[in-house]
Amino acid sequence: MWIKRRTVEMSSAGENMDRIEREILIDAPIERVWALVSEPGWWVGDGDPSHRSVTQEGDLVVVDYPPYGRFPVLPISSDAPRYVSYRGGEDPGQQLVEGTSTLVEFFLTEQGGGTLLRVVESGFTSLYPSADARATAVEDNVGGWEMQLDVAKRDAEQMQA
Repeated sequence: MWIKRRTVEMSSAGENMDRIEREILIDAPIERVWALVSEPGWWVGDGDPSHRSVTQEGDLVVVDYPPYGRFPVLPISSDAPRYVSYRGGEDPGQQLVEGTSTLVEFFLTEQGGGTLLRVVESGFTSLYPSADARATAVEDNVGGWEMQLDVAKRDAEQMQA
């Protein structure tokens, strides 16, 4: 069973898109879903992890996914197996703090023998001051999260117990 929800917070003018929320019900135990989402940068790419290489550079994890580029991921907080958060950006040389990155949070809840996985990505307003650039980034990421949640569902449901 699929559950999808799109929530994009907007100002009354419709120009302050800052937050994306998506969720999916996965037919797998919470520990199996946690094994996927607790890996920094698991969501980078097109669903084929064989093209992805991951390196550790201090506290930063850099995911290299040709031809799309190198993406820095900074683990922020973890409360296994229910919550994990990261900061992500577009420039591996840039410090990932509020204003230069988005905050990506994963919430896991046991539900009916499976796991409800919810992703919340926020911080678009400070990262993209231009309304046009922000709208493009939000639109791209909405589609990206739909694809990545499908990948998480596929991979968690196919993992060996």
